[in-house]
Amino acid sequence: MPVTPRIDSGAATHIGRRSNNEDSFCQRPELGFFAVADGLGGHEGGEVASQLVLRTVTDFLASREDATAPLEAETPEQTLLHAVRLAHEEVRGQQRGKLSMMASTLTGVLLLEDEAVVCNIGDSRTFLVRDGAVRRLTRDHTVIAEMEAAGLDTKTPFALRHRNSLTGAVGMEDSVEPDCGRVPLSSGDVLLLCSDGLYELVPPEMMVELLAQGGSSQDIAERLVARAYDRGGTDNITGIVLRLLDNG
Repeated sequence: MPVTPRIDSGAATHIGRRSNNEDSFCQRPELGFFAVADGLGGHEGGEVASQLVLRTVTDFLASREDATAPLEAETPEQTLLHAVRLAHEEVRGQQRGKLSMMASTLTGVLLLEDEAVVCNIGDSRTFLVRDGAVRRLTRDHTVIAEMEAAGLDTKTPFALRHRNSLTGAVGMEDSVEPDCGRVPLSSGDVLLLCSDGLYELVPPEMMVELLAQGGSSQDIAERLVARAYDRGGTDNITGIVLRLLDNG
């Protein structure tokens, strides 16, 4: 296994003011893989979908002797895309009865020596916090995001009616096309992976404020989730905090 950055990680989730928690998260430091998934589909479908997606992806990575080394000339990006497509097939294969409409977002990072592969589909997000500035690393797969990218008016009745509608998710369509790319990392960087229940209520400046209060990554994750809940928290709320430590 190649050298991965030394990290301090923590994660927290809260049901919010919902009857069940359809968010799931995974922390697999031995694989260098961390992810958040936000399920949808009603009944128990969302919960099943988010858990199934994370289990399928991590099982695939764990089945590899080295999750970051090429497989049949694959890059780490291609390996992660392969894992997400397997998860898509698993979700599609179980869409029947009460689970017929289930799907899930996914935002995940695969840590390499001095960079990370970031993979995303849906509207969960990954942020990089560096030197007090927050940079969003992912784009949403939503009607509103696509309208904004096309320069269309997002204040129309149609846009307002579909403001939370996804255009992509694991299990949603016949195929899945997540975004996947690399970002360079250095010691002191913080990665935040979260569901919309967190970032919609905790803006970037508040993320920086809560990070600056110190403590472990687990402390920070719990603080972020608690702040989102205190600010309304009607949705499920989930966040993973990864702090890159000095390898020296």
